[in-house]
Amino acid sequence: MFIVGIDIAKRSHEACILTRDGDFAVKPFKFTNDTKGFNKLLTVLNTVNPDLSCFEFGMDATGHYWLNLYCKLVEFKAVVHVINPVQSDALRGLYIRKTKNDSKDSFIIADLIRFGRYSETALSDPTPLP
Repeated sequence: MFIVGIDIAKRSHEACILTRDGDFAVKPFKFTNDTKGFNKLLTVLNTVNPDLSCFEFGMDATGHYWLNLYCKLVEFKAVVHVINPVQSDALRGLYIRKTKNDSKDSFIIADLIRFGRYSETALSDPTPLP
C-alpha cells in the first residue's frame, strides 16, 4: 500500500508518494490541474505500481481547485481522503523546520493519512444523479 499526499493549488498540484513505512516511493513532483496533469499523475503512479487500488490518496480542500481531481480519482474507484488545510498546517508545527512549501505540504498530507490522524471534510455523495 502506498500513500499519496497532494497539495492542491490553482494551476498545479504537488504530490508525494510514501510507502507505509514513510519512505519516499518517488521524489515529490508537480502536475498541472488539468487532464494532462492527471495523466502525468497516473503515469507516475504506474511506475510505482500499475494497480490503482494499491494507493490511498489524501488532499487538502483548497478552494474549489481540488474538486476535478477528487471526482476523477473517485471515478477510478480510488480511496480519497479530503482534509481541511488547517490540519496540515497544525502538523507542520511538529517538524523542526516549519517551512511552508508545496513539496513539504504534500509530504505532511501523506503523513497525516499514513498515521490516520486526520478528520475528513464532509462531502456530498459523488455518485451522479440518473
